[in-house]
Amino acid sequence: MAYTHITPGVEIEICRRAYEVPRDLDISGLVTRPPEELSRLEQDSVQKETEIFKRLEAASGEWLEQAAETVSCRRALQYLRTPAPSHTSNARVKDQYGKYEISNMVYIMYWYTYENTRYDRDLKASVPVSWEISWHLCYNTPRNPDRSDAGRELAGQDRKKFKAKADMEKYINGRIAAYAHLFTEISPPIPRDQAGRFTVNGVLLPGYTVEVPERTPQEAADSLLDFLEDRDIGASEPAPAEPTVPPAKAGHHAPKKKSAPKRQDPVR
Repeated sequence: MAYTHITPGVEIEICRRAYEVPRDLDISGLVTRPPEELSRLEQDSVQKETEIFKRLEAASGEWLEQAAETVSCRRALQYLRTPAPSHTSNARVKDQYGKYEISNMVYIMYWYTYENTRYDRDLKASVPVSWEISWHLCYNTPRNPDRSDAGRELAGQDRKKFKAKADMEKYINGRIAAYAHLFTEISPPIPRDQAGRFTVNGVLLPGYTVEVPERTPQEAADSLLDFLEDRDIGASEPAPAEPTVPPAKAGHHAPKKKSAPKRQDPVR
């Protein structure tokens, strides 16, 4: 059974088998011919089949080029339809579920707190006995970026336990202060090796920039040497200064210049 289909931008398949040729072919006109002639006719038919196959193969290459255009349009649409990640504009907020968050277009830090209690029979009420906190610092990546491996989380800890609530709050405030430099801009520069987390189909999403790495002292020195060499090459050689004749003293005359000998005509 032949299977023919097309999935635009993905695949085409055209399959035909000789058993689809009708079984009731009329060969009465051929059986009267000599075998040598039939062999020649068969080879001619094979040659025509091959030529048809080559045309089909060329057409498949043409389809492949068109499929590339289809895929390019789809990827561009995916890029344009990728929403920017939501963030808090570097403000500390708390949602209805008790989640705290500080975030911008590149980084997000969030944490949860837990209060552990026990039932006090004397008070006939639950009283807190300890507190726990889970916090995470991550890249605030958009949906379906080019890179989405496990390195998205930069730091964090789960269910760190404290006996006093004040100690827990002091701890998380210290963590916030340690990473405060990441939350001074709405769209801080992305580390160069992390650009893929904010790239869709090879194009950096709008509103982002990639940080320029600082040059090492050796790189800075090499750049300065290259600059100086370029200036030396481009500068023209200064013209040699003409010798100066010191002024003649009183009572003395400057020596006369000897005149060049007159050129004599050659003797013929």
